[in-house]
Amino acid sequence: TQVFFTIGFALALGRERLRAVQGVALLLGAAGLGVIAWHGDAAATPAGLAMVLLGALAWAAGNMVSQRAGKVPILGFMVWSSLFAVPPLLALSLWFEGPAAIAEGFGRAGWGTWAAVLWQAAGNTLFGYGAWAWLLARYPAATVSPMALLVPVFGMGASALVLGEALPGWKLLAAGLVIGGLALNLLWPR
Repeated sequence: TQVFFTIGFALALGRERLRAVQGVALLLGAAGLGVIAWHGDAAATPAGLAMVLLGALAWAAGNMVSQRAGKVPILGFMVWSSLFAVPPLLALSLWFEGPAAIAEGFGRAGWGTWAAVLWQAAGNTLFGYGAWAWLLARYPAATVSPMALLVPVFGMGASALVLGEALPGWKLLAAGLVIGGLALNLLWPR
C-alpha cells in the first residue's frame, strides 16, 4: 500500500502528474492486491491493519525524503539516514524487551544471526534501499514506486519454491494482474 501513499504524496507535495496509462496500471496492481487481500488470513485485526497502513505511510514519507534529497552520494545518504533509526529502535527494544533480553540475545547470537544482520545492513539497506533512493531521485515516483508491488508476488513465488506452498489459480491471477500493471506502467507505449 506504500505505493499508493507515495504516489499520493508525490502528486500533492511534489507536483508530479499521473498519466492516464499510469492510473490504469495502478488499478491493475490494486486489483492484484485486492485478490491477495480477499484470500488473506481471516485472523487480521483492525489494530494489525492500522499498523501495516502506518508502516506503509512511513515508507512513503521516507520515499519523499529520499526524492527531495535529490542526486546525492547515495552510500553516504544511506549510512547517515540509517543512523536516525538507531535511537528509536534501541529505545523500543529496551522498553519492550529489556536490557537482560538484549544481552542474552547478543550472547546467544551465532554465525547465522550475524550473517542475517550483515545481509540486512549491506544487502537490503545499503544496496537495496540505496538503489531505491537513487531511482527516486532520478525518476517520477509514479514510475519507480509501483515496483514495490512485486513484493507479494516474489513472496508467493518464494514460498512456493522454498516451502512447497501451493500456487492456486487466485495467486497466479493476483501475480498476473500486478505484473500486467507494472508492464503497462513501464513499457507503455512501446
